[in-house]
Amino acid sequence: MSWRGKLIAGILGIVAVAVWSCKDEATFLGFRNPTPKFETRYIEFPVESSVLWLDSLRTSNYIFNNETNRFLLGKYQDDQLGEVSASFYTQYFGLALGKIDPNSVLDSVVLQLRYDLYTYGTISTNPQTFEVYELGKTISRTASQYYFNKTNVPLGDLIGTGTIFPNPILFKNKLDSGKTSEVFKVRIRLDQAFGQRLFNTVLRWSSSNPTYEDSAFIRPNDFFRIHKGIALKPVWGDKIVGFHASDTESKLILHYHNPTTDSLQYTFVFSSFVASFNEIKSNRAGTDVQMVNQYFTDYDPPSGMRYVQNGVGLFTKLDLSAFVNFLEADTIPNMAINAAQLIIENVEAPENLSPPKELFVRVLDPDNRLRKFNRQKTSAARTRDQKILAKYNNLARTLDVDVSRVNNDSIFTVFSDFGTYLSLNYNPTSSSYQGFLTLFAQEMAIEEPDKPRFRHFILYPLNAGKTVNRVAFHKNNIKLRVYYTRPLTGI
Repeated sequence: MSWRGKLIAGILGIVAVAVWSCKDEATFLGFRNPTPKFETRYIEFPVESSVLWLDSLRTSNYIFNNETNRFLLGKYQDDQLGEVSASFYTQYFGLALGKIDPNSVLDSVVLQLRYDLYTYGTISTNPQTFEVYELGKTISRTASQYYFNKTNVPLGDLIGTGTIFPNPILFKNKLDSGKTSEVFKVRIRLDQAFGQRLFNTVLRWSSSNPTYEDSAFIRPNDFFRIHKGIALKPVWGDKIVGFHASDTESKLILHYHNPTTDSLQYTFVFSSFVASFNEIKSNRAGTDVQMVNQYFTDYDPPSGMRYVQNGVGLFTKLDLSAFVNFLEADTIPNMAINAAQLIIENVEAPENLSPPKELFVRVLDPDNRLRKFNRQKTSAARTRDQKILAKYNNLARTLDVDVSRVNNDSIFTVFSDFGTYLSLNYNPTSSSYQGFLTLFAQEMAIEEPDKPRFRHFILYPLNAGKTVNRVAFHKNNIKLRVYYTRPLTGI
């Protein structure tokens, strides 16, 4: 059946469910059908689950056009999951490469950051303190895709300290009203010696006859070897805040003067031209998940709770073996799935700790690693993966469109009934997540050669490496509801 036929069948099936659920099995003519040919049933499958800590959660900026670029900074104490802290590392580069008067004198160097209005933690306006360091090792733009939440770069000299007073209530009001164009920023003066070293590089490039070595200022790789970048580390705080990574208001500013003009500026930006990433740590001592200390290892907390924690990489694994075993038993020949819904009920979301808005459902291999799509153009593995993806993508089974449907990190992800990645959306009214995977379930039901029936999945949040939102729910509140139609015997 084509995908359009399946979609129509699914819609008709949902209507059939509504009719079937009525007390009186009357037809539209007003009398009971004496010889029904089909029967619609409903079954709720138990979903086994565990808590899983993923090894590497990518937190780098400027890799893909459709992702958030954000610096995370701060720390907060979570009553259920312990302390979470976030630091960021970034290069900087001067895009306005005009020369300055060689007789110029540096006045000061200032780090300016624009808030992007993201905060997580308390709603107080308590001071948040941090330190600024030079990097002790160069980070690489070409390797940016492999910077993760656990990546650590050696630090150089301490070049500044700062205190900020973010206002979570104000920021939330701006976000809710859509008035996000207003600029909220912080300015921190940095060490004069650090600024002078940077200023000297500008002066050497601005000399009347610069040598090749002096021209390092306009050659990015050479510049980054001299000026490796900076890192911001939290000292004290009760929240984590976000800053724009690519906004023009986030920059390093050299304030200087020359013999004829005062109050001049030379700026260095944190743009898509540089490498940057967030380091996110968690201290789970004394919590429900304190025994989670090995990657890719299933853990069942004593409380029976399940967690999804952005940034840290602590997620919930789902085991749909009950559904797969039901299919493999083949007790219902010619079954047509009308609706399949994955639901998480009674979600715990403290007032000031909003849960992730969306949870994607990604495929796990039996070793608890994320199942990756092989992108090598001529490999047999790529051809195999293309065939699998073509059969599960719900829209088309031709191989020439499948690669574009693989997500940024090349991970197999369940598709929804509408041809997009399945997203379990959070409903604050019902305190639940839910999403439909009808066509994916139907594909699971149809047995074909070289098409595995996936059993293990993981709830993977939106912006997992650029936020620290978390959510908790009990393992008994995860359900897979399936409505299906079967032909009656003797037809």
